[in-house]
Amino acid sequence: MGVLVDYLNLWELLSEIVLQPEVEDKHIFSIAADGKYSAKSAYEGLFAGSTSFGLYHLIWKTWAPPKCRFFLWLVANKRCWTADRLAKRGLDHPARCLFCDQEAETIDHILVSCVFTRVFWFSLLKPFGFQRLAPQPGHSSFMAWWEQISGLASGIRGKGLNSLVALGAWITWKHRNSCVFDGCTPSLDLSINLAREERQSWEMAGAKGLSYLAALIPGD
Repeated sequence: MGVLVDYLNLWELLSEIVLQPEVEDKHIFSIAADGKYSAKSAYEGLFAGSTSFGLYHLIWKTWAPPKCRFFLWLVANKRCWTADRLAKRGLDHPARCLFCDQEAETIDHILVSCVFTRVFWFSLLKPFGFQRLAPQPGHSSFMAWWEQISGLASGIRGKGLNSLVALGAWITWKHRNSCVFDGCTPSLDLSINLAREERQSWEMAGAKGLSYLAALIPGD
């Protein structure tokens, strides 16, 4: 599976390149001003790339396991293998979203636009008093929604909210994959229970913001 993913990624990168047999190849380090590689230009290029990525702070500064933050980076760059991306490459894909069976599947639809997911977000956020921040029908971009609500809570409470959003996105993606690959039936109760178990694991691993929020829930 890993080899297949690498092949498809390489295919995508090369799909728009046109070879010119009469032109001699040149090695160009694109992020250096003079096109020549050096350790200094590599570090400067990486630093500039990270600071120019507007969602850098949300993704990489939010407490979440590394695999979850990498997944969120894929979400921000539209690199998740959802139906729309599979269709562009002529690969088998679900005809419609497996959660709602109403619209075409995209990563933004799965995470913020789907009616199933909106109910999930409301249920996930409600115990912490954040239910008013749940996605509304007008929201069409997960990252835009996250960026919009992230500034509505500050301090450790804000850190907890960001971790909660990362957790919700991760659980939604895992549940979607269970429906695709294991034939599971979409279940709101199952998703909420999985989110609760995962949240407790994150708290034990050091998610202080989530621990703070959880302490406010009576009998949690």
